[in-house]
Amino acid sequence: MTPKQQTNWQLYKSHEDLINPHMASWVEEDNSLMKRLNDEKQKISLRVIFEKICLHDESELNYVNVEGNLRRIFLTGSSDIVFAESFFSNEVIKKFKKFGRLEIEPLGKFLFSDTNITKHETYVATFINGDQNFQGRKCIYDYAGSKFSVIEVFLFND
Repeated sequence: MTPKQQTNWQLYKSHEDLINPHMASWVEEDNSLMKRLNDEKQKISLRVIFEKICLHDESELNYVNVEGNLRRIFLTGSSDIVFAESFFSNEVIKKFKKFGRLEIEPLGKFLFSDTNITKHETYVATFINGDQNFQGRKCIYDYAGSKFSVIEVFLFND
């Protein structure tokens, strides 16, 4: 089951914007989550639950019915640790073909090695999964002038 968003996205300014201030280092992480999770938690694998070219709305990017690749995954150890969703418009895919079909490739492999990619705003929201609240972040990136988003929901609170 994927987590459900409970609050609207708001621009992240400080740990005071978080449901749990202890999650600030995760929200502010600017390197590969998979690497950090492997280093700090346990061996992590990536499980794709959905990847498809479709129409998508993205208010932080001013997208309404924009076609592109929507991918949803879990980073998993002994249980699901992070839920992630990425959206790449056809405009982005034209510039970087791999974003049209990532399959089991970790997105961080590209985010932190390609100098054409820059990170811009980070937004935060609260998500619920089962009966627990979790912190989510949405990062806006730019690839050679075309923006895309990556959402990560941390399914832990430490």
